[in-house]
Amino acid sequence: MAPDDLGQHEMHFTIKMNEKLVGRSGREYLIEQVLQSKEIPPSRVYLTTCGTQNFVVKTILADFQYYKDMQLSLGRSRYLRLMEDTIPGRSMFVYKYLNDHLLSLAQKELPLSLTKRILKDGLHGLAELHSQDIVHTDIKPNNILVQWSQSSRGITIDEVCLGDLEDSAYVPLGSNIRGRQVGNQNWRSPEAHAEGRVNKYSDMFSFGIVCIYAVLKHVILFVNEDVLPEGELALAHVLERQVSYFADLESFDALLKHLGDSPWCHVLEALRDGFDEENPREPFDRWNMEPLDSDFKDLIRGLTNFDPAKRLTADQALQHKWFNDA
Repeated sequence: MAPDDLGQHEMHFTIKMNEKLVGRSGREYLIEQVLQSKEIPPSRVYLTTCGTQNFVVKTILADFQYYKDMQLSLGRSRYLRLMEDTIPGRSMFVYKYLNDHLLSLAQKELPLSLTKRILKDGLHGLAELHSQDIVHTDIKPNNILVQWSQSSRGITIDEVCLGDLEDSAYVPLGSNIRGRQVGNQNWRSPEAHAEGRVNKYSDMFSFGIVCIYAVLKHVILFVNEDVLPEGELALAHVLERQVSYFADLESFDALLKHLGDSPWCHVLEALRDGFDEENPREPFDRWNMEPLDSDFKDLIRGLTNFDPAKRLTADQALQHKWFNDA
């Protein structure tokens, strides 16, 4: 952080409970609670009230104008949570509050039709971003925001939005994000793990892992670092699982070509060669579990192809027959 930013950092992080922030719209937002706080990049998320409505206020100290312009360029959308207001004199966005996200909601006994509806709405949001050459970079279930209610008839889904656009980036056709492990380890694409060329297709791999989580209620790539032997890295196990579940000979070789002369190619080759009779691969196509029908497996096969260029686009995934009854 540059020296000039330090004062801004302190100013934003000394907001007190019950303080009122006045938006550019003239609305007053009463600070009720800190929902999240991060130091790198510096940000804080507050729950606020304005009259009888709840809002989320986020401090955005890095690239505030970039993300403001990006969100303004997206106009209005029912599938994206875009800023509704800003706080003059402070690098803050104001968002609509939704009462849950897919990470927690998926743990409830949801009918499969509702799970499909939530995923499809999130996918609509991703398609809108991609249509504007915007890569989200951090697709995960807690960024698929849901407003829902419970009644005697069960759970009703009122609204679904893809949120947390503050890590997104413009990536025009032919361009890529390079040299960064963008996104969360449990949902990241193999090329993002390897700091390779990241683009829209990397979002699609992450979305495939989110779909599996929503259906199985299990984070299939999560590794508990507390139980690993000393010196072993969780990332090696995550990559090993990705190779085991989703790679075949052709797509694996295509990923290596995508990565070029990256030292990560040697890591991936070592993981590939580590499978044998005692440690066999476990391709997702062969998983025999009740919720995993042939249509779902076909969707996941298209989303998680190890060859980034052969993954489904967001628009193609929306047309997949697994979503027909969503």
